[in-house]
Parts: sequence; C-alpha cells; structure tokens
Amino acid sequence: MKKLISLILILALALSASAALAKTVLPDQDEFEGLAGMVVNATIGEYNETDGTFAVLLYTDDCFDIEDVEKLAAGDTLLAGGQVYTVKEKTEEEDTRDILVTTEDGTEIVFTQVGDDDMIAMSTDDDRRFMHAFALLYLPAAEGIVYEGASDPEKPEAVVTRGLADILKNKAEKEETSIGFDYYATIIELNENLEIVRIHQDFDVAQ
Repeated sequence: MKKLISLILILALALSASAALAKTVLPDQDEFEGLAGMVVNATIGEYNETDGTFAVLLYTDDCFDIEDVEKLAAGDTLLAGGQVYTVKEKTEEEDTRDILVTTEDGTEIVFTQVGDDDMIAMSTDDDRRFMHAFALLYLPAAEGIVYEGASDPEKPEAVVTRGLADILKNKAEKEETSIGFDYYATIIELNENLEIVRIHQDFDVAQ
C-alpha cells in the first residue's frame, strides 16, 4: 500500500513539474520573437463564439536602416505603411537630426532614429507612425480580460471595462460610431499562453 501511495505521489509530482515547464512554441521567425507576453498594436476583428477567439491582425513599426534613409535621393522609391512613394526631396533637421522626406504626391514623412541603427517613419499630417501587418491570428480572450478606453481626450483617466460580454458590447458600439478597435489606436497585451488579457485604446484622429 505504501509503495502504491509513493508511486501516486511521484506521478503527481512529475505531472506538476511538466506543467510548470510547459511553454508556448512559436514559428521560428523574427516577427514572432517574444510574442508570448508581448504588448502589440492590433486590429481586433470578429469574435468567434464557437471557439472563443478574436480574429486579430498584428502590426509593428516599419523600421529603416539609417544609412538607407540618409542615401535617399529624388526619384528613389520608398515603401512605408504598405504604400509605395516616390521621393521628391530630402532634408535633415539640424536640431533633431530627423530626416524629412517629401514625396511626389505631397506626403511628408519624418524619419526619427530609434536605437543605434534604425529609424521609424511618421506622417506629418496626423503624427501616425508607418506600420505594417505581420500576422493574422485567432487569439482567445483570457479569463478576466480588461478593456481600457482612453480615447476621450477630455477624460484624464481610462474607463475600464471588465469581462468579455461587456467588452464585446463596447466593441460593437465603437464599430458603429468610429473606427472600432483599429491598430492605430489599439494595443493588446498577451499572456504566456497567447491569450488577450488587456485591450487598451488611445485617442486617434480617425475617431
């Protein structure tokens, strides 16, 4: 009997240890590195009640090599935000060392250094960063999911909504009256199991 109890305890400990060591395995591609536990810009689409997942399009900043931006000249082609532009003029801001590029269609793009070797791009029209989608995923909502609505510039603190049912109502209302949960204004926080634990929305000019 004692041997049986000992075997049961050993099995229970082994199962506990394997559960503790469990991890999320992701594709071996740079854009997925660190996705578990990440905070990322996202457009949150349809919720599938059958499998309990949101269709989520994930976005990241367009990053450009500093040397490539510095070498831009009139007539060069530039891809930013998924759109192709033709460079008309380039100037360097003396105070900030930002680089301003004017394109043939009149778009003004400001390149700002991040880190040692990269630059990100921003539109002067609406201060939006140029980004691109890198994955369409179907992600579950975590138990206790929270929505933080900070899209009203007249309210200093975010309005917090808790629970999936109320968040879905909020989402439906925003899709009727504005841009919905669009990636320019929306970030999501994922846990280690790639469940959405938090949705945060800031003010955006399109709202």
